[in-house]
Amino acid sequence: MKTKETIPIEFIEIEPGNFHLFISIKVGSKKARLLLDTGASKTAFDQQKVLKFVSGDLVVKQDMNSIGLGSNEVETHLSLLPSIKLGKIKLSKYEVAVLDLNHVNMAYKTLGFKKIDGVLGSDLLHRFEAIINYQKGKLIMKYEL
Repeated sequence: MKTKETIPIEFIEIEPGNFHLFISIKVGSKKARLLLDTGASKTAFDQQKVLKFVSGDLVVKQDMNSIGLGSNEVETHLSLLPSIKLGKIKLSKYEVAVLDLNHVNMAYKTLGFKKIDGVLGSDLLHRFEAIINYQKGKLIMKYEL
């Protein structure tokens, strides 16, 4: 039987009528701030910020590059996070992309916004049949008990 988990969304108006959406998750026992990005194919963490959650030897270079996140091609690494929690949803040994998100964080800094640790991508949004409720400011995800 599936149940629903509701996660609060932080909406930030980047410019009038244009918003970015953020959620908080836990990686191990530490909080992480993620940009909610329905266009990202895979959940990804910044190459510097991921080191708050795993040691550098757990970040492995990929043979191919990623496309997107405001640049043409991005050198990609992978890492296995020991555990992540999205509200009550807990995943063990979850593989994420590791990218240079410095350009994103520099843009946020210029705008006076908090930096992000990574991006919640459609791998998890699809897996948990995510619904973004804009009126209530909630991310609703379904999971098996």
